Amino acid sequence: MRPPKGLPVYDLIDSQKMVQYMWRYTLHTQATQIPFAVAFDEVLDFDLLAQAVNTEIARNDCLRLRIFRDGLRIRQFFLPEYRPEKLPLKEFASDREQEDCLNADAARKLDVFRGEMFRVILFRSRDGKCGVYLNVSHMIMDAMAAFIFFRDLMEVYDCLKTGAPLPKPMGSIEAIIRQELNDEGHAAFVERETAVLEEWMKKDRPPVFCRLNGPKAPDRERKRRRGPKAALPPVYMPLFDKAHCVKLRLSREESAAIDAFVEQNRVSPEWVVQLGLRIRLSQLNRRGNDTTFWVLCPRRRTVTEKRCGGTLASPMPWREILPGETTFRQALAQMAQSQAFLFRHADVPFTAMRSSERRLFHANLMQSPNSMMFSYLPLRENTFGGRRYEFTGYNFGHYVIPVYTLALRDPATGCYSFTYIHRTHLHTDDEVRRFHEGAVRAILSGIADPDQTINDIMEGL
Repeated sequence: MRPPKGLPVYDLIDSQKMVQYMWRYTLHTQATQIPFAVAFDEVLDFDLLAQAVNTEIARNDCLRLRIFRDGLRIRQFFLPEYRPEKLPLKEFASDREQEDCLNADAARKLDVFRGEMFRVILFRSRDGKCGVYLNVSHMIMDAMAAFIFFRDLMEVYDCLKTGAPLPKPMGSIEAIIRQELNDEGHAAFVERETAVLEEWMKKDRPPVFCRLNGPKAPDRERKRRRGPKAALPPVYMPLFDKAHCVKLRLSREESAAIDAFVEQNRVSPEWVVQLGLRIRLSQLNRRGNDTTFWVLCPRRRTVTEKRCGGTLASPMPWREILPGETTFRQALAQMAQSQAFLFRHADVPFTAMRSSERRLFHANLMQSPNSMMFSYLPLRENTFGGRRYEFTGYNFGHYVIPVYTLALRDPATGCYSFTYIHRTHLHTDDEVRRFHEGAVRAILSGIADPDQTINDIMEGL
């Protein structure tokens, strides 16, 4: 889709270049789609909701962003207005029908170079819940922007229903793009920040790659290869990008125990969950105490950015070395410091970090020490003005990283929920489930006695 004459045309900003970079490692652009749905425990007026979607497109300029190929570059522009064709409405007779239908759409490619940057489906569930499904290109939204879309959409819906004035205007991603591209000091700033982050990435020794199903495959690779590149097996092979989705949930009792620990110790549930994953990963890989995750930083600091669509999030290389004699409580404190450091330097582009990773650790294009992409979505019960809601992600069928783990506390049930999207040539569904079960045992053991060591927790797994 070419830009109409007279419209400003922009280069991609750093966070969007991350998406373009990921396309190098897959034959399927749906590997960078974000398919989410929100269902509400109330009867919605779907005609009014469709009107709210059109109003949201006018308010939220990322929904009018389009990309095109300009020679070897990808560039972008903003349509002044856009109204989609009539939105589809689905009536689901069963949970299985709903899951199958929305998973099928999630895995269907958005034709982004022909102007299809998102799809919206309105639906009614088997149990009467009414909801909105969004499948959007990562080039125009990150996960936080998708949630901002749902929140503002329902605020607009309520205003249309009651006749009240529309909510305060959204932030403009076009203004942010223009500001970053016109910042003359941006390149020098990135260079300084990258140097700081490289020291963090190096720590005191080269990193290792840990797999959810143990060290056998990396061991085979190390025997086959020679030299410094042998430590990191190839995991980003474009021909093997097929992915499955495994969804798992903690019980109410387990979730309540985590909530109580978080409240009493004033720690983030993200640290607790992530630490459990790291302990399990270490235990499966000969108790190595060195783990690295890509962890998404939302990079929304100002009020305007927190009400803005677009892709601003950046993956940060969160590497932790946790000696076995470290206690669970001490490890949480270390992770708090790590997160604060990483988020201070979150403006370093993914592409710059990836170049640093390859240079520092003698890695080729297919190698990386990062075991997974991890995100914790901090949902709140009152996000939609007191509405009871259910938030669900769907399987887009292909992925670049070995595993993407999304953790959240489900506001509908109060239970912690985990979604693992894993590349099938590296892991099976059963291996992912076994990994998860061990990670949950590590979490529950740690919160029951936070002064026990990581070695002690591993003994019990």
